[in-house]
This record gives sequence, C-alpha cells and structure tokens, in this order.
Amino acid sequence: MKRRGSYAKVAARNADLLDRIRSLKADHPFWGYRRIWAHLRFVDELTVGKNRVHRLMKEHGLTVRGSQLLKAKRKPTGNKPRPSRPNQWWGIDMTKVMIEGFGWVYVVIVLDWNTKKVVWHYAGLQARAWHWLAALNKAVNRQFLDGARGSGLNLMSDNGCQPTSVSFMKACRIMGINQAFTSYSNPKGNADTERFMRTLKEELVWINEFTSPVAFLEALDRWIDGYNANYLHSTLGYRSPEAFEAEQLSRETHLADAC
Repeated sequence: MKRRGSYAKVAARNADLLDRIRSLKADHPFWGYRRIWAHLRFVDELTVGKNRVHRLMKEHGLTVRGSQLLKAKRKPTGNKPRPSRPNQWWGIDMTKVMIEGFGWVYVVIVLDWNTKKVVWHYAGLQARAWHWLAALNKAVNRQFLDGARGSGLNLMSDNGCQPTSVSFMKACRIMGINQAFTSYSNPKGNADTERFMRTLKEELVWINEFTSPVAFLEALDRWIDGYNANYLHSTLGYRSPEAFEAEQLSRETHLADAC
C-alpha cells in the first residue's frame, strides 16, 4: 500500500510538471528539452533534473526533431574569434521577414558575441549601406559613451554589398572599428549572429502571423527587449545577455580599481 501511494505521488508530481512543460512548449514550440529545463530551473525555480525533463518530453512527443536541412555538409574552416569581454567582437547581419499582403521588411542586427546581447537593431522597408550604418552608429552610442576609438572593437560581417561599401568601411575607420569579414564558403565565420537570426525567427516570426509592418516592428522591439533581459543562454551559465554583461563589466571595474 505504501509503495502504491508513493507511485501516486510521483505520478501527480509528473503530471504537474508535464502541464508546465506543455505550457512552455505552446509558447515556444522550437524549444528542446535543455531550454525547457533551463526555464524550469532558473526562471520557475523548480528543483528538477534535466534527464527527467527529457524523459517526460520524449514519452509525450514533445521533443524537437532535428532538421536535415540545417545539417549541410561543409568543409572544415578556421576557428572564429572568441571574445573575452563585452564590446570586443560584434557581429552584424541582415535577414528579411515577409509580411502577408505587404512585402518584405528587412532587419539588421548588431550582436555582441561575448554577452549575446543585441546592442542595436534596425528594421525597415530597405536595407542599404546607410541603414546598416545607422544601426552600427546607434550601437556604438549605446555601448561607448566616449566613442569606440581606442576600445579595440572588432566587427564581423559577411562580404555583402552593405558592409563592404565605401561609405560603410570609411565610417568604421573613422569610428576606430576594426572590420573583419567571413571567408567565402565559411558560414561559421559569423555563426553567433546567424544563430541569433534563427532564434528570432523561431521565437517571433514563425509563430506569429503579421499582417502589417507596423505590428511587426512593434513586436520586434518588444521581443528584443525581452530577449536581452530574459533569454537564458547555456554558454552564459544560463544567464540573460544583460545579466551577463552586468557581471562582466562589474568584474572589469573591480580589476581596474584593484590595479
């Protein structure tokens, strides 16, 4: 009788946990078991093991199936830069979103590779070099009160017409930003930024039906604010970009004071 009672308690706990997992999956259908576990552990503050979450999700068909389309065969490439502090390596890239009955809206993202923070973004009906530059200027103004010159800031991009334009490259030189470009046939060169674009589409674009550019732009602003403040990254020790950035900058300040 005691064993039967313990089984009933475990089943009840699993039922409650499964309800919460299903609720999270309803809002985030592209989340796998690791991200579900991270939210349960660090946001909901539940004492739950990763293996248990994986088992429940697998038993109830809630895991994410891998897509062969995302596993293209690529030749080995060189290592990409690995920043050791905020505002050392940024990536800039563009994607586009189709608004039904309207057309394309272009989104330019400037991402800090160390903190995974979107330091600025631009969204509009065009994406020429000066739109990319507007996003970069805003990012610099936000992150560097005295300008980026002398800070050692590096900017990685692809070889598209916008970042390789004369106006964009000249502006980078004036601001003291060191440009770097991914080599041809090396998509991993700007992988951090491109992975963010996938997250943006999974978490915002693909699960919503936007019928006007205004609605999309408003949702994009809200989503990026929430991403910076709340999105948990395993590479950051399951901290959000803003939380990790604050820790890193505080550590730099303490080290500078100690010297």
